[in-house]
Amino acid sequence: MIGVDVIGQSLLSGLFMGSVYALIAIGFTLVFGVTDIVNFAHGHLVMGAMFVTYILFKVAGIDPYVSLVIVLPLFFGLGALLYKVVIQGIVEAPHSAHMMVTLGLLLFLENLANLFFGGDLRGVTTSYTTSSLLLGPVAVPLARAGAAGVSLAAVLVLALFLRRTSLGKAIRAAANNREGAALVGIDVGRVYLIAFSLGTMAAALAGAVIVPFSLVSPFVGHDFILKAFVIAVLGGLGSVTGALVGGLLIGLVEALSSLWISASLGNAIVFGILIVVLLYRPWGILGQARV
Repeated sequence: MIGVDVIGQSLLSGLFMGSVYALIAIGFTLVFGVTDIVNFAHGHLVMGAMFVTYILFKVAGIDPYVSLVIVLPLFFGLGALLYKVVIQGIVEAPHSAHMMVTLGLLLFLENLANLFFGGDLRGVTTSYTTSSLLLGPVAVPLARAGAAGVSLAAVLVLALFLRRTSLGKAIRAAANNREGAALVGIDVGRVYLIAFSLGTMAAALAGAVIVPFSLVSPFVGHDFILKAFVIAVLGGLGSVTGALVGGLLIGLVEALSSLWISASLGNAIVFGILIVVLLYRPWGILGQARV
């Protein structure tokens, strides 16, 4: 029989990873909600940030959390560059073009990482990688707790930015009605660039904070984009709150299914939930049905 302490540990682990998944999914759904582009390379941006954080730690001894002062502006700039060079030209194109171009970007990033680092799994060991704090019978892993705390704080900051600032309101206006936003003087092109850059930076933040307890290879991006897509659809494409709820839910499902069923079936159960949601509530848990 599974003890209460083991169940509590699994729930905690699920919430911690769910918070990180939510941050990744929010970056993904922000880009989709504003530009109407499904960025299949989003998971590989997480992978890229993991490698940059890994290099900074191995070469310069910079702690993953300290490296955020380098990683975040670097990837915000990378997002702006990718938008200008790759994405801007396909904003008005059919969704099939969006898919082909972003899949091409995915393959480019994956092969670039494979060229420089090879296919081996790599990781770092910090002073807190294996440290835990005991709360009764439950051990709280500090590395995962830190990643969850940073992720949730970032989600809160992003939500406040979108609701309270003039730029955030402009982003929401462009997402709701591009033509109407342009008519009232909003520079829609600038809004799209900033939204894509913010989405890229969210992916980078998630990638950096999981390096202390996760292994990185050129191929880890696939799992991240699959999770981000499922969470975004589950919560409602374009909904930041929905992505947070969906991320926490998927994290819990993944942890509990590993405990009671099998870790190898975790993804199958996640996709089973996606199918049920698409059948009975295709606009997502917190999304709005479109007429």
